[in-house]
Amino acid sequence: MHLSRDEGNDLGGRAVSAQMIVKHFPEIALLNKQLHQSKPEGDNPFEYGLPVPPQRFYGRRKEILEIKNRIGAISPQCVNLIGLRRNGKTSILRYIKEKISEFCSPQQKPLVVFLDLTSKNFHTPEGIIEGLRRGIQKLTGNYPWLKEDNEDGFAVEDGLQVLVDEGYRLIILLDEFEAIASKKDRLELFQDWGEDWRSKACAGLLTMVIASKRPLNEVYETLSMGSPFANIFSTTILGALEEEAWQSIIQKGFPANSALLEWVDELAGGLPYYVQMMGAMLWQYGNQEIAKNEFNFQAKPRFEELWKDLTEVERLALCYELGGGNLPISDRAIVDRLQRHGLLRKNGGLFSSVFAEFVKGQR
Repeated sequence: MHLSRDEGNDLGGRAVSAQMIVKHFPEIALLNKQLHQSKPEGDNPFEYGLPVPPQRFYGRRKEILEIKNRIGAISPQCVNLIGLRRNGKTSILRYIKEKISEFCSPQQKPLVVFLDLTSKNFHTPEGIIEGLRRGIQKLTGNYPWLKEDNEDGFAVEDGLQVLVDEGYRLIILLDEFEAIASKKDRLELFQDWGEDWRSKACAGLLTMVIASKRPLNEVYETLSMGSPFANIFSTTILGALEEEAWQSIIQKGFPANSALLEWVDELAGGLPYYVQMMGAMLWQYGNQEIAKNEFNFQAKPRFEELWKDLTEVERLALCYELGGGNLPISDRAIVDRLQRHGLLRKNGGLFSSVFAEFVKGQR
């Protein structure tokens, strides 16, 4: 309204036409369209929490190439796949298992065995050996050694050597390494196992891809132990998705819209779990303000877990990037690590404005 004849009753008045408003303030028209858009039809295409199946796997071209150049090399080599909570470690291991032709040639005859170390079946070295024995049987139809020979190192090595002689390449994917490395007494049970498997890897009997939140040497050092895997693993860190990849995730549920993508980027920063969560909230509520509030509520417990997993110097570095007053200048190596994990943007800002508010509350 531009002018009213009487604010107390309906005597009429004058107004600016909507067309004139749209002409001079096009952003208002966009916001109005978003506010009144109908809820998308069909099932919610966004998923967060569970591992992503290969057919809905997005991006990670650099990481996939790194892994391919290790496990698919002439002489296969081991990989330590590192990522903070919910950054896609299990999803990429599943991708390797189900899309192994993208990593190894048919001539290499890859056999891929996946072991989730959170399963109580694998909380002892004997359980891991039995899991490997059963995994090989499912792939080849034959047990490589008898169950009663699981503790016979010669029998196990002979069985693995037969696979090598037949031209097979055994690739073992070990997920959630912290499940056996959360406490010193538990990890000590696996010290001999680690040294034994390092020997087997060096002999070309097997290749490992171990997923962990921290590099293996740090996992052992935190518990005042020496890593048996020194020098045989390369490191691949899972951070934010490529811009094209996370935008494709959002566009599977909404039409291309630069303003919407900028909004999602500000909240989720390209980290796959939070991108999927943001898409799911917007799909469910159809309103950006409501979706943001719900995202804030759902993400807070995940931020608390993430904060707990960070070291003190990493927390200080994040606070410093927010303008932490008298905090010391961040170590560039720490900043680089946080950028690789996707928690810091290249320009120094935190990956999410919502996470930034959470960090401010932790000081």
